[in-house]
Amino acid sequence: MKLTKLPSVRTSWKTWKKRNPKTLVLSTDTGYQRNYDRDPYKGYYRVGTIWFPVGKVRKDLSPKEQVLGIEIEGVAKAYPLTLLQKSPGLVKDTVNGKEISIEVTAEGEIVAVRDDEGKTLTRLFSYWFAWQAFHPQTTVFTKE
Repeated sequence: MKLTKLPSVRTSWKTWKKRNPKTLVLSTDTGYQRNYDRDPYKGYYRVGTIWFPVGKVRKDLSPKEQVLGIEIEGVAKAYPLTLLQKSPGLVKDTVNGKEISIEVTAEGEIVAVRDDEGKTLTRLFSYWFAWQAFHPQTTVFTKE
């Protein structure tokens, strides 16, 4: 069985709520003694080491560099978010011979990833170590 990939959005709550004003939020009243206001990964984002064994991590990027991952017909490409966020607007590139565009807001949010026909492409936000573990032949986007 293979999981179905779905398009995702990575955004702030403020932006999400503005675009989707009727959104409902699950209650944190779950019956469990857990503080849902506390980030369980606090500190993890700042340190360079990873907690999860993934085998050999390629040195193209720092293990915890956040990337936008795109896969088209078995060909994968990783886009470092720090690089995309330096150039708000439309970033154009090619993956597996297909032209794509990535729309980046002035705030650094990725709001759309589309092919040359305007179709929304499935993408994944991930740490580099995880993306390259599942896509060992991935290429990495570099700005020319």
